[in-house]
Amino acid sequence: QSEGMSEAWIEGCPVQRIMFRDGLVISMGDYNEVVVGVPMWLTLPPAGRWPREIVCDDPKAVLDEERPLFNISGSTCTEARWNDQGDLHMEFSDDHVIDVPHDDFDTAWEIYGKYHGYVASLPRGKVRVVRHDVPEEAGA
Repeated sequence: QSEGMSEAWIEGCPVQRIMFRDGLVISMGDYNEVVVGVPMWLTLPPAGRWPREIVCDDPKAVLDEERPLFNISGSTCTEARWNDQGDLHMEFSDDHVIDVPHDDFDTAWEIYGKYHGYVASLPRGKVRVVRHDVPEEAGA
């Protein structure tokens, strides 16, 4: 585990579907959901003669022609972690990468897990974690 990063339980979960509903909603296996509500960085895998590319996208204002960029359904989340500042980093088996910075005014992202709990990057980068699958750590 790298310095100051917390691992999310969605690692290893398949992506079942992508929706845009007041932000980007990624539905994953094992009853998990990731919701992104602020502008984020999307790293696209190389495609044909097009090199790897990083685009900034506001998930609350995605244009129709941008929706195919989020075609990660069927891939697996291979890495998911957040830092103490509330930035989220996710990697997928098809080489897509999503980076969500914290936001001063909005909840930047949320991860819901029916069997695990909830974590969110609240305004000003305060990370709120509620776990119901692990015992409370002493001093937490």
